Amino acid sequence: MSAVVSHLLDQALLLSEEARTELVEAILERSSPSEDFIQAQVHVVAERMKNVREGKSALIVETEAHQQVLASLKLRQ
Repeated sequence: MSAVVSHLLDQALLLSEEARTELVEAILERSSPSEDFIQAQVHVVAERMKNVREGKSALIVETEAHQQVLASLKLRQ
């Protein structure tokens, strides 16, 4: 990590959680992922789909997935 990025990170971590979230969202809205990143994500999705088809992974309903995410976020607080 460059010194500039490290400094910006240190400053961002001084912000409130809400302000940090706004900052991340603003940066992501203005960012374009690289082709390598996109290909890596496509590969992950293809592997996950393969695992479901082969019975190595199970699907869960949307409401359960949301509950799991919310529970995970509450543990971080």
